[in-house]
Amino acid sequence: MKNALFAIAVLLFLILVLSGCALFEPETETIVIPSQEEKQTENEGIQPFKVKTIYRLPDEFTNAGQLLGWSGKDSVIASNKKVNLSEQTVLKRMTPPYEKSEIISGIQMDSPVIELSPDGSLIREISITRYGTELKLISLKDGKETEVANFSNTKDLYLQNAAWSNNNQYLCYLVIDPIESGKAFIHILDVSNQSSTTYTIKNYGKGNSLTKINVSDDGHSVLLTAFQTGKTKKNIIMLGTVNGSSIDIQYEHQSDENQVAWLNNDQFVFLGTDGTLFEYDQRTKELSVLLEKVEGFKLSKDRKSIAYSTYDQDTIYAGKIQGNNVLSNEPVYHGLKPSQMYWSPGEKGLLVYGQKFYSPSSNTQTMTTDGQVLLIEFQ
Repeated sequence: MKNALFAIAVLLFLILVLSGCALFEPETETIVIPSQEEKQTENEGIQPFKVKTIYRLPDEFTNAGQLLGWSGKDSVIASNKKVNLSEQTVLKRMTPPYEKSEIISGIQMDSPVIELSPDGSLIREISITRYGTELKLISLKDGKETEVANFSNTKDLYLQNAAWSNNNQYLCYLVIDPIESGKAFIHILDVSNQSSTTYTIKNYGKGNSLTKINVSDDGHSVLLTAFQTGKTKKNIIMLGTVNGSSIDIQYEHQSDENQVAWLNNDQFVFLGTDGTLFEYDQRTKELSVLLEKVEGFKLSKDRKSIAYSTYDQDTIYAGKIQGNNVLSNEPVYHGLKPSQMYWSPGEKGLLVYGQKFYSPSSNTQTMTTDGQVLLIEFQ
C-alpha cells in the first residue's frame, strides 16, 4: 500500500513539473530554410533571364539629379536640377536607342525630394519652404498638380515619409507629433477618388523613432521602419494592420533600414542586418529565408521576379520567386555595385544605377569609383 501511494505521489510530481515547463516555455519563432537540393532540382532546365542587350545611358542623364524609373514599356525617367537662379528640378525622358534625353515640358518642381509612381504616370513631390511642408502629385501627361496635404510651420506636426502601394491605388504618408512623444498618424489616400483616411499608430514602442512607411495593395496593412534607441540601438521593421481608426502593431523584427517590400497583401520580404533576405507571412506567422548574403534587392511589378546583389561580389543576379524559394538565380551583369534597380513593365528590362570600382593605378593610391546607369534587356 505504501509503495502504491509513493508511486502515485511521484507521478503527480512529474506531471506538475512537466506542465510547469510547458507553461513557462519561451515563445519561439518558426524560421523555414528551403533545402539547396530542392532549389537545384527545380532550377534544372529553366533560364528565364537571358541577356539580350545592355545599354549604358549617357552620364548627363543623371549627373545633376536622380534616376526615377520607367514611365512606359521602353521609356525611362530621371530628374535634373537646373543650373540657374531658381535651381528648379525638371524631368528628363529617354527612349530607344537610349542615346539622348529630352526634357519633359510643362513640369518644374521646387524640390528634388520626388518619387515616380509604380505605373509611371505621377510624380510625388515633398517640398519644404519657409512656410511649411507640402505634399503634392504631378501628372506626367499634362503637368497638372494636385495638393495632397500641407503642414504649416505653426502646427506641431511634420511629414516624415510618403510612399506608394505597388498597385498605384494608394499613397500613404507618415505624420509625427514631435511635441507629444510617441504620437504618430498614418494617412492613406485613395488616388482614384482622392479620398483619405487617417489612422493613429498604437503600441509602436517607446523609444522607437519612425522613419519610413510602406502600404499593402489593399490598404489594410502597413510596414513601418524605425530606429530603436536606448541601450541597444538598432533598426527594426514593424507590421501594422488597420483596426477601426487605428493601426495596431502585430509583428516586429530587427532589419536593415530601407530594404522592405510587399509580396502580396499578406506576405512581405525584408533584409536582415546580416544580409539574410526574409519573407514573413502574417496568416501563418511564419518567417522564411529566401536568400543569404544579400546587399540590396528589387521586386518586379508582378512580384514574381527579383533582382539582387550580394555584399561579397560586384554582380547583379535575377531570379524567380516561387513559394519560399528563389529559383533560376543567374548573374545578369558583372562589375557594378547597384544602389537603385527598377524592373520594366512586363519584366523584360532592368534599369540599374550603381558604382563601378577601379583598382588603384600608378597615378593614384586609392580606389576610384564611377557612377553608371545601365539598361539590361532580356530576351
